[in-house]
Amino acid sequence: MAEAATDLKEAPARPSAAEAPQAAPPPAAPPPPATAPPRMAGQAAPGSFIIVRDRYTLYCDKPIPSLDMPNAQAFEVTDRKQEGRPLYALICKPEMLPRVSVMRALKGHEMAHMLPMVDWGIAEWPPIDRKCAIVIYHRPLGGRLMESMAGGGKRIPDHLFPKTIIKPLADALIELGLKGITHRAIRPDNLYYMDEARTNIVLGDCVTCVPANDQPVVLEPIESGMCVPSARGSGTFADDMYALGATLLILAIGRNALQNVPDAEIIRRKIKDGSYGTLVSDERVPVSLIECFRGLLTDDMEQRWKPENIELWLAGKRLTPVQARAEPQSQRAFKFADMEFHSIRPLSYAMYLNWDKAIGVITDGSLEIWIRRGLELGDLADAIASSIKNSRAFGGQQKDQDDITLSRVLMILDPRAPVRMRDFRVALEGFGGSLAVATLAKQQLQPYTDFINRELWRHWITAQTKYHADNAQWETVFKDLRNYLKDTNSGAGIERCVYELTEWMPCLSPLIVDQYVMEVKGVLPALEVASKTVNTKLWPVDRHVAAFMRARYAKGVSTQIYAMNDPRPERATIVMLSVLAIVQWRLGPETLFGLASWVGGLMGTVINAYQSRPKRKEIEREMPKLIRKGNLAEIYNFLDNPEERQRDAEGFAWAKAEYAAAEKQAFDLEHGQIDRQESAIKSGQKSGAIAAVVIMLLTYTGFLVSNLF
Repeated sequence: MAEAATDLKEAPARPSAAEAPQAAPPPAAPPPPATAPPRMAGQAAPGSFIIVRDRYTLYCDKPIPSLDMPNAQAFEVTDRKQEGRPLYALICKPEMLPRVSVMRALKGHEMAHMLPMVDWGIAEWPPIDRKCAIVIYHRPLGGRLMESMAGGGKRIPDHLFPKTIIKPLADALIELGLKGITHRAIRPDNLYYMDEARTNIVLGDCVTCVPANDQPVVLEPIESGMCVPSARGSGTFADDMYALGATLLILAIGRNALQNVPDAEIIRRKIKDGSYGTLVSDERVPVSLIECFRGLLTDDMEQRWKPENIELWLAGKRLTPVQARAEPQSQRAFKFADMEFHSIRPLSYAMYLNWDKAIGVITDGSLEIWIRRGLELGDLADAIASSIKNSRAFGGQQKDQDDITLSRVLMILDPRAPVRMRDFRVALEGFGGSLAVATLAKQQLQPYTDFINRELWRHWITAQTKYHADNAQWETVFKDLRNYLKDTNSGAGIERCVYELTEWMPCLSPLIVDQYVMEVKGVLPALEVASKTVNTKLWPVDRHVAAFMRARYAKGVSTQIYAMNDPRPERATIVMLSVLAIVQWRLGPETLFGLASWVGGLMGTVINAYQSRPKRKEIEREMPKLIRKGNLAEIYNFLDNPEERQRDAEGFAWAKAEYAAAEKQAFDLEHGQIDRQESAIKSGQKSGAIAAVVIMLLTYTGFLVSNLF
């Protein structure tokens, strides 16, 4: 994607009322949420602005806090081609990964009851002096439906609720489903009225963070709620239906009944009492809406309502009541952490919350005995016993063995739950997004490498009781990731894992991270910019740049990047130049003066690899001329000319041979192995013979000349 053009100038004058098209003025901004998300560091100069896509004027000093998202800040925007068009922009925080693929799918499409995305791009953001992802939307003139999850909202009359709230939102999800997109950000404070009359409701932004990262646990299904927010993944249509049901219930009640309840307690209650009972709590729910809420909030994904169920319900059809599937119950309670449990899933979650205590009931066999005798689930008990035995064979420290054992047992007890290893909780499809966010935020990556190396992903797949077609694909993906981690060379490692898992992850090289490069064709221009300020003793192709190129452009430079790991400095350096030269030759740009100068200064080891002093001096004279051309391919061809290398090698071989012969002769003379007088006579004879030939040639030449004249 071409990066957006940017400019930082004094703000242009706003059009007067007479010049601008007549449009309804936006209403006064509503008060900010009770707990406003933190804003990015940095402050724009008064009157500063940038131009996005050569069309949109974004005012850096005019924020709109009422339209902020948890991971993006809102600012005023005007459209140069359509003055008076109500727009606003969301500036994505650099430590969060936006959903670029969804941006590309939604850009410019008018979808029923979806906040219209006008455009998006990458542009320099002056307040923090780096490039950021920017999303431009139509501005909702009626504001949010509910200002915040912490506060309350005006209740909609029960008889109007289905038509004005449920129907529009269900239609929006149908539109998204047709495009194969999950929203994953459906919540009461992300719903807006597009018009001042507050009649047209729309779903808000869903692209400024990884899927479901901003969702409160109360709005997520049990399994997704167990994950760390960044590791929930894109999920399925059923996850959006659940979030819709929870959102509708909160709107119908007028507040979030679980606002002050800790996340772990919310999940515990959902497991014990079901999602519907937990969310309703002691609140009064309109009788006419109960059937819809129960259908959307069922914890069985297969029974959860779909949009067509909502359409039938809106049409007055009575649907078969959703029946919760009862888990096997034991007559004899299992005592753990001062609590009694009669079924497996509540016990599994309690074991996770009491991690250090849980290993005891596993290793002493009490859990296995209870499952075998109390629940009469012999196969499950056998699986637990086998996992304990296999985990002990892993080796390593006792603490690591215990953690792996408990993690595997929890997968067996609750296959629907994510992989859990102490504070690390991740769904397989959310692993890539979570790793990307952790890398962007410079968090500890050890849990992610352990997840791959210890094959926790494989154990989770094995624990599944139902076949999923995607599991075979995940096995292939994680096997490749494990191979990358084993390879310590440039172009592999955890860096390669990050870029392979996340299609639109920007390159995180410290050299160009501020340039927000998402495609290989942007790497060289970014390095050109960096050449003005970077330490030019560093290689432009560091581990991140190498891994980024191998993941995004494997067919073009994979072999060369692998060869960069040559232990010979001169070979590694010239191969590094070849990587950059290939990219410039194939993807442009034509000239890179700054980068050519940067790379030229690193070629000392390559030049010194020539044995001929005259050749080295010649190269040093010619290099400045080539650098001024800005063509890396020409520099590479000049430095790594095979014919010149061959001649240099042959000349060096002759020189070594001559030197060795002279050394031997000197040695022989010094040690009396050749008679000095005899040697002198032989030398004199040779000199005399040569002199005689020369005299003869001169005499013959003189004779010929005299005859001619």
